[in-house]
This record gives sequence, structure tokens and C-alpha cells, in this order.
Amino acid sequence: MNVNKTILGFDISSTTVGWSIINIMDDNSLQYVVSGYLKPSKKGTIFDRLNDLKVKAEKIINTYKPTDIALEEIISYMPGKSSAKTIITLAVFNRTLGMAAFDYLNASPALLNVMSIRHGLKKTKDLPSKDQMPELVASHLNIDFPYQYNRKNEIKTESYDEADGIAVALYYALKLSNNLPKKIKTKKKIPAI
Repeated sequence: MNVNKTILGFDISSTTVGWSIINIMDDNSLQYVVSGYLKPSKKGTIFDRLNDLKVKAEKIINTYKPTDIALEEIISYMPGKSSAKTIITLAVFNRTLGMAAFDYLNASPALLNVMSIRHGLKKTKDLPSKDQMPELVASHLNIDFPYQYNRKNEIKTESYDEADGIAVALYYALKLSNNLPKKIKTKKKIPAI
């Protein structure tokens, strides 16, 4: 069986970027390849930090040579959660990584709304929370989630960012292969992200 498409998904923030590679095979089945997270630099000017992110993202892109790249779109308003400064910073980091993707693809990467991703991947009427995403993406891909642990043997918070990176690639791969699950009406209001 051959690979039809290789999808690279990114979940972007200014502190941790989750990413994943998922292949769409000739028979439209999905194959999890690898995932991880990167930490943008906190040192230097904003331009130093953006350049650091761009270089790290380009290394992933050039290593795995995806046919398609998807990014979780910027959330422009989160009542009581994010200030304008936070949203502006997220937007700048998101678009910098988007330009690295554009330079490689010579086309725009897919921008995916977080709620579309959560609705598209949920298996019950409840929208999954961030801490439920590792097991949800693992169940879709029939894998054991690659949790990372700290010295106290506690799950690293970056594991949840990695799961969100997998969710971006997974949702886009399901969309491209026409395999998105049937929509399930949501019982709850939108959970905090």
C-alpha cells in the first residue's frame, strides 16, 4: 500500500507548538507517522523569537516533506481568557509558521477552526476538552498515545499540545479522504479551551 498524501498539522502558541505527521494511504486509511512539540525561544526580540519558530518549523517541514500542511486557526476572542496582547502574539506566531508553510508549499496552508476540529473528532455528544484530546486522537488512529512524562512521572503539559497537533493533522486527513465521522449534535455548550 502506498502513501497518497502526507499531512503535517500544527497547533501553534507562543510557548509550545504541537505537530504531527499523518499519511493518507491509497485505500484512504490513515497512518500515524510521528508527532511531537517544539518550544519557541523566549529570548531576544520578537523577531528573534519568530525567526527561531520559523527555523524549527522549517526543519520539521524539510524532514517529513508533507504534501499538505494544516494549522489551527487563530481564536480571535476568548471571553475572560485572553487579552488583546495575548491574541496579537498568538496571531503573529501563527502567521509566521503559516508563512514557513506557504514558502514550502508555494500555496496557502489549510486554516482549521478549533471548534470544527473538536466537533469533527468527537465520538459522543459532549465536546472533548483539551485533556481528553490525547485519548480521543489515539482512539481514532488506533495507537497508544505517546505521552511524555516529567521527572515526577507526571504527564507533561506539552503532551496535550502534541495531541492538539495530532488533532489538526487528523481532522484535515479525514476531511481530505472524505472520512469525517457523521456529525453528532452537541449536548453541552462550548468548553473552555
